[in-house]
Amino acid sequence: MGKLAIVTGGNRGIGLALVRRLAREWQGTGEVYLTARDEALGRAAVAGLEAEGLLPLFHQLDVASPASIAAFAEHVRDRHGGVDVLLLNGAYAPRPDVPARLDARPMIETNNLGAHRMIEAFRPLLRDGARLVVVASGFGTLASLPPALHPRFLDPAPDAAAVDRIMSDYVTAAEAGSDAAEGWPAWVNAPSKVGQVALMRAVADDMRAEAEARDILVNAVCPGWTVTDATRVYLERDPRLIAKQPDEAAEDVIWLATLPPGTRAPYGELVRYRGILPFVPVPKPDAVPKG
Repeated sequence: MGKLAIVTGGNRGIGLALVRRLAREWQGTGEVYLTARDEALGRAAVAGLEAEGLLPLFHQLDVASPASIAAFAEHVRDRHGGVDVLLLNGAYAPRPDVPARLDARPMIETNNLGAHRMIEAFRPLLRDGARLVVVASGFGTLASLPPALHPRFLDPAPDAAAVDRIMSDYVTAAEAGSDAAEGWPAWVNAPSKVGQVALMRAVADDMRAEAEARDILVNAVCPGWTVTDATRVYLERDPRLIAKQPDEAAEDVIWLATLPPGTRAPYGELVRYRGILPFVPVPKPDAVPKG
């Protein structure tokens, strides 16, 4: 049976670049699903890749919908039996200058709770040697949060269900207007990214024995600042930021998602530019944010 990869949020930006790269590298040896919430946009993206001589598969998938995730998992199980690369890239992009009380719920529902549901649905389908990668951000370290919030993610380290509760509590606080008093940053992207990495760490810890026995790797990745519809406004506002094009940013993500058999590390880490970003970093003053 040939290899199978799944890319969520694959109709544009980094997701589209990931599908393109895998479809090109796996021609004749594997298949790649481009998934998208909007079916018309997803099929248009597939048509564009077909014009390049590539043959990705398509399936509609809304990662904020438990029913949509369940239907897709059933489809993959029945048609393919398992998956070798699961790239969780689907995300809700925070809207510039929109307060957290308006963006917190759709963002956490998609980027955090949706990611957990995808992992729960597809964990039984991971084949030996599988690679599970959460596309996150350099903002996913505790440097993005004030020290008063760190114990929620460290003391003790929460399991995946507890991470969900932390993020749901954040949504409640944001909608009630008490998030600032609790110490949450104003930009909803920061709590969401920390939550994504915390979820990955919890899943990696829970899967550690199985992963070692079956040659599975679980990691998160920061592709760095990339020119996309979601980031363009931030790049225009801060000329210090140097951004890659999606196809260039995809290179390091694909490297992590296709590490060869027998690779033991990185495991349970946030990786940027093929190096590890510690979850509890030593902040560098006056540093330019990188993703």
